[in-house]
Amino acid sequence: MTRLSGYGAPERAVELWRACQGERLLPLQARAVTECGLFGGESLLVQAPTSSGKTFIGEMAAVHAAMNRQKAVYLAPLKALAAEKYELFQDRYAALGLRVIVSSRDHRAHDRDFTAGRFDLAVAVYEKFAQLLAARPERLNEIGVVVADEMDLLSDPERGAGVEVLLTRLLAAGRRIIGLSAVLGGPERVAEWAGARLLREDRRPVDLRYGVLHGGVYRYRTHNDRTEGEERLAGAGDGAAWEAVAENARALAESGETCLVFAKSRHEARRGAELLADTARLPAAGTAEEALRALEPTRCRDALRRTLACGVAFHSTDLTPSERRAAEGAFRSGEARIMVSTATLAVGMNLPAANVFLSADKWVYDSRFDLPWRAPVGFGEYENMSGRAGRYGAGRAFGRSLLVAASDFDHESLWRCYVQGRREPLSPPLAQVPLADHVLQLTASRACGGLAALLEFFGRTLAARLAWQSAGDTARRVREAVAECVRAGALAVSGGGDCVPESTLEATPFGGVVAAKGVSLATADALRRWVGGAAARDWPDQDFLLAAALTPDGRMRHLSLSAREHAHGDYPARLGRTLPQGCRPGGPRLANSRLTLSFDEVRAVKAALMLGEWLDEASLAAIEEEFDTTAGQVLAAAEQSAWLADTASALAGALDAPPALGDRLGELAERLGRGLRPETLPLARAAGEDTERAAVLALARAGLSTREAVAAAPPGMLERLAPPETARALRRWAKAPDTAGAPEAVPVLVVDDRRPGEIQIGGRAVALQEKQFLLIRALAARPGECVPYGELYGEVWGETVVEDNQMHFQKTALLRRVAAAAPEWARLVRTVPRRGFMLDLSPAQVARAPLTGAA
Repeated sequence: MTRLSGYGAPERAVELWRACQGERLLPLQARAVTECGLFGGESLLVQAPTSSGKTFIGEMAAVHAAMNRQKAVYLAPLKALAAEKYELFQDRYAALGLRVIVSSRDHRAHDRDFTAGRFDLAVAVYEKFAQLLAARPERLNEIGVVVADEMDLLSDPERGAGVEVLLTRLLAAGRRIIGLSAVLGGPERVAEWAGARLLREDRRPVDLRYGVLHGGVYRYRTHNDRTEGEERLAGAGDGAAWEAVAENARALAESGETCLVFAKSRHEARRGAELLADTARLPAAGTAEEALRALEPTRCRDALRRTLACGVAFHSTDLTPSERRAAEGAFRSGEARIMVSTATLAVGMNLPAANVFLSADKWVYDSRFDLPWRAPVGFGEYENMSGRAGRYGAGRAFGRSLLVAASDFDHESLWRCYVQGRREPLSPPLAQVPLADHVLQLTASRACGGLAALLEFFGRTLAARLAWQSAGDTARRVREAVAECVRAGALAVSGGGDCVPESTLEATPFGGVVAAKGVSLATADALRRWVGGAAARDWPDQDFLLAAALTPDGRMRHLSLSAREHAHGDYPARLGRTLPQGCRPGGPRLANSRLTLSFDEVRAVKAALMLGEWLDEASLAAIEEEFDTTAGQVLAAAEQSAWLADTASALAGALDAPPALGDRLGELAERLGRGLRPETLPLARAAGEDTERAAVLALARAGLSTREAVAAAPPGMLERLAPPETARALRRWAKAPDTAGAPEAVPVLVVDDRRPGEIQIGGRAVALQEKQFLLIRALAARPGECVPYGELYGEVWGETVVEDNQMHFQKTALLRRVAAAAPEWARLVRTVPRRGFMLDLSPAQVARAPLTGAA
C-alpha cells in the first residue's frame, strides 16, 4: 500500500486507505495499479469474481480523480447500494475535504448540488445520472472519471438499453470509464467497444464450492481449481427441497456458519424465515430487535422482531428502508445467522455469507398475459447469487453455493446446467427495444443536435457492433424513432420540414421535461392529456393518482393484488363513492360497471385508494390492514407516484398551464414522499428529511404544526414527541422570522452582457444564439411588464427587415432551450395577444449586468 504514491496516488488518500484497508492490496488491486495504470487516464474494464476487490479499484480511481480537481461519478445499480456507497465515501473522505453527494429517486436533496457542480464525488443510480445529464449536459465536461459498478447491467432485459446509451454517451464525450463486472458475457468484446484495457481474473481470494445437495450428500466443484468432491451434510431422504434447505441451514447456522437463503418471492422470504425461526436454536439478535422496537409498527417490523428473537432475518421490498437496514445490520454483524431473501440482495450488496442456498427458478412477469410465470434462473444470475458466499474477510477458507435437488433427475440437470454451465454471451437489449425515448434524451441533452449526429451515435453502440445487421438497419430504426418524437411534439425539426441528415433537431419544452424527468414518451403523453383536462376543473388527489397509476411508468406490479381481490374486490365502486359527483378518473372504461377490468386496472384503483389514505395521514399499520399490503409496498407506490406528480408539475409549466396547477402538483409530489396533508408540510420541512413520519404526525396531533404553537410548547414537550435533533430544529424554526412571501435572495435569471452567448436560469447555464440573447436581454430590462413588439423588434434586429413570424420563432426557440436546461421555467416568457411579450418574473428575480460604458 505504501508504494501507491509512487504510481501517482495522493499521499493523504494512501494514508487513509492503509487505515481502512490494511497494509496490502489484494492481487487484483495490485495488478490494476502496476499493470493497467489505474492512476493514469486510460479506461479499464475489470472482470473478476465477487470478493476479489473490484469495488476498491473503482474507489481508488474516483478518489484519485477528485483529489486532482476532476469530478468523479460512481454509478451503482440499486438505490440501496447507492445509499450504502454514499455513507461509506462520506465517512472516509469528508475528512479529506471531498464533497460527496448521492442522487437517486429516494435521494433528491443533492440534485441541486449536482446541477450547480458543487461536488467532487457523486454517487448515483445509472438512470438518475442520465436524467441529471439531460438537465445539465455541461456537467459532463467537468467529469474526469466514471466508475460503472455492476456493469453486468448491460445484459439486463429491462435496464440494459438505457445503460448502453449512457455508456456510449460517456465514451463519445471522451470520459474515462472504470467498468466493474463479475458475470459479463464476452468481456473482450465490451472492452474493445469501450476502448478500455481488460483486467481479467478468474481466481477468487476465498474459494467457492458450487454444488448440488441431494439425499444429504453435497456434490461440488471448486471455483479456483475445478476439482470435484463430496461432503456429507444433514438429511438423507428424498423429501421436498424446502425441507432439505431448512434442515441444512439450521444445522450449519447452529454450528456457527452464516446462511443466506434465496427465495423466489417476497411471501416465500418472510414465510421461510418464520418457519426457520420456529425450529432453529440460535441466539437472539438483540441489537437489531431493539432498533426495530423504536420504529413505527408494521406487519414486517413485527414479523422481523419475532424471527430476529430466534437469530433469523428476512429481506425483501416489503420492508421499509429502516427495517431493511436493521435486518442487514443483524446479518452483517453475525447476530442473525440466517437470512432469507429475494434476489435483490444478489446485486452488489455487502452481505457476505458462508453458505448460499438457491432456487433454480424465479417468477417473471409476462405483459402478454398480465400474469407472472416461472422461468429458470440464468447462469449469470446463478453466479451473482452464489457469489454472496466465500467473501474475502469473512474468516473462512471457502464458501458454499447449494442448489437442492428433489430427485436424481433434478440432481443431474442442475449439475449440468449450473455447476458445469457456461456464461451466456452478451446480447445487447438495445438491439430489441424502440429507440424513441433514447433519441429524445440524447437530443434534449444536446449530445446530438440532428439526424446525422444521431446516426453516428447509434452507429457507435454495442448493439450496432454486435446485433444490428447493417448501417442501413441502424439508420432505419433511428429515423423511425425521430419521426415518433416529432409526431409526439417532443422534438422539432429546424424549418419545420422533413427530417434529413442535415436537419437540426431541438427538444420542445414538452420534450425537455420528458428527458429531464426520465419518463417514457407514452407516459408523458398520458400525463399531458391529464394536465390539459385538469387545468379547467377541480380535481381530488385520487384523480391524479389513478391517472398516474394507469400510465406505463406508473404500473405498480410490486403492489400485490390477489385473484380474490380482482374478482370480488370493491375497489372501483369504492373509488367512485369517495369522489365528487361527476368526477370520472380513468375514463369511461373504469366507470362502466359492466366491464371486467384487467389486473393492472384494478391494481391502479387499489393504489389510488391506498395512497389517498397515505396522504390523509393514516398509519402504515392501518393501511396494511385495510388493503392487505405491506409498508414497503406503500412506500414504493408513494415514491413512484411522487416521481410522476413531479413530472406532471414540470409538464404543466412546459404546456403553459395555469401556475396554480403546477404548484399543486409539485406540492402533491412532496406530500406523496412524506405521506402528509398540506397543512402538515411546513412542520415536516422544519423537522428535516431524516425525521420519521410517525414523529411528524405525533407532533401534528399534539397541535404543534405552526411556529407559534412550537414556540409556546411547554419545556420538554418537543423532546417527548421527537428525537433531540428534531426538537432543536423545530425550536430554531419557531425563533426564525417568517419569510413567506419575501423576495428570493438569489435571482432566478441572470443576463450578463459580458457573456452574450449564455444566460443563467435557476442556477443553470443556457446557451443561446445571438437573437435569442438579445430578446431575453430586452425583456430582462422590464421584468413583469409587457414590452411592445415594436420595441423588441428594434432591440433584436435594429434596421434589418425580417419576416413577421421571426419574433415568435425566436421566442419559441428561446423557450425550448430554457426548458431543456430548466423545465420548471419553460413558461418564462408569455405572449400578451396583439401587444408584445412579457418576462414573467419580478424585478427582484432578475439580475442584469450592462455592457461596460453603456448608457
